[in-house]
Amino acid sequence: MGVKIRHIASYEGNCWKEERVEEAKNPADSLELTGVKKQKVLGFGGCFSELGWEALQLANKEERETFLEELFSKDKCDFNVGRVPIGASDFSLAWYSCDEADGDYDLKHFNIERDKQYTIPFIREAQKRQKDFSLFASPWSPPTWMKTMKVCNYGTIRMEDRVLKTYAQYFIKFVKAYEAEGLKVAQIHVQNEPISDQKFPSCVWTGEKLRVFIRDYIGPALKEAGLDTELWLGTINTTFMDYANTVLADEKARSYLTGVGFQWAGKYAIEQVEESYPELRLMQTESECGDGKNSWAYMEYIFTLMRIYFNHGAERYVYWNMALKDGGISTWGWCQNSLCTVNPETGELKYQPEFYLMKHLSHFVKEGARVLGMKGHWTANSLAFENMDGSIVLVVNNNLDYDRQFEFVHGEKSFAAELKAHSLHTFLIQ
Repeated sequence: MGVKIRHIASYEGNCWKEERVEEAKNPADSLELTGVKKQKVLGFGGCFSELGWEALQLANKEERETFLEELFSKDKCDFNVGRVPIGASDFSLAWYSCDEADGDYDLKHFNIERDKQYTIPFIREAQKRQKDFSLFASPWSPPTWMKTMKVCNYGTIRMEDRVLKTYAQYFIKFVKAYEAEGLKVAQIHVQNEPISDQKFPSCVWTGEKLRVFIRDYIGPALKEAGLDTELWLGTINTTFMDYANTVLADEKARSYLTGVGFQWAGKYAIEQVEESYPELRLMQTESECGDGKNSWAYMEYIFTLMRIYFNHGAERYVYWNMALKDGGISTWGWCQNSLCTVNPETGELKYQPEFYLMKHLSHFVKEGARVLGMKGHWTANSLAFENMDGSIVLVVNNNLDYDRQFEFVHGEKSFAAELKAHSLHTFLIQ
């Protein structure tokens, strides 16, 4: 028998269109659901960067407002979570921290004045459109005076009791400062990409150092402060043994952690954490960034990453730069993709392929949906979810150079559709 579905497709022209579907003719080659229901999906989002906010200020006002509506309104992309840097990220306009007063162990000079100029106005645009919007925060680097090299990029934290105690309070002050602005920081992730020793803001940690800081300093400090902000081991961009397992195998350190956040090479560790520590929550914290070309091929690659994360326990998927100027170049000289780009001369705002990819999921997969197990020849190209109302969402990518027949079977119900070469499709089954 046929099945009532709605099919939304985005192909080449970056447009939504309805297409007719038919009853499947060859169920043996179809995608099927296994009956396995996995983790709940809590939502989708992006990261608030200074360069993103700067780009949006250059956009034509009407186009900017439409884009913000597209991202955060519940009937659009429905982004309900965002990432904010504690101090400068690699897509800040310049280096800064929340306290660059050398030797300020009492943090008397701590402030978020720069955030009030850039990231907080950006976040407020999300708040206006998304009532239950939440934030998670992570530093790219501690204040330079807390590091072994007094620079924003290279070096590591000074593993001294006085420094580590102060750094733990630095996180707490950030959470409270945002709270005073009416902004809830729901999660703290200890370090952005702890193996990155880069020309942009960074700080290298070993797994052993992270374990000590979590177990003996920031974990107890958050508990003593009485904050309900969750502490996460993130954002992991390396292997299971060297970092995640080094920290998580320590029972006391693990007791302070709610979950683990992964990005970049962390995609190779999430499966092992899911298997070894099923009591912990997992999330994807930053989509891989591309090269500023915003190609269709890279969008298809990002879909393969979404499959990895959702099939191995991630409850959220977070994009990186939501907006950048044409070319996507950072303050530190490298180019990345974004959901939209803005021409600084004309103010024209252009939606990029990865915007449509995010919308293919975030618009249809509602908060509380469950990831579904699948089998069949299309499994490696598909994601399946069940919303709380019982509707099923299938997202399917034909990444081959020729058209291909897609067939889906669910019990006695089935349908089929021809998917064009290099096309992305969402099927909503009522």
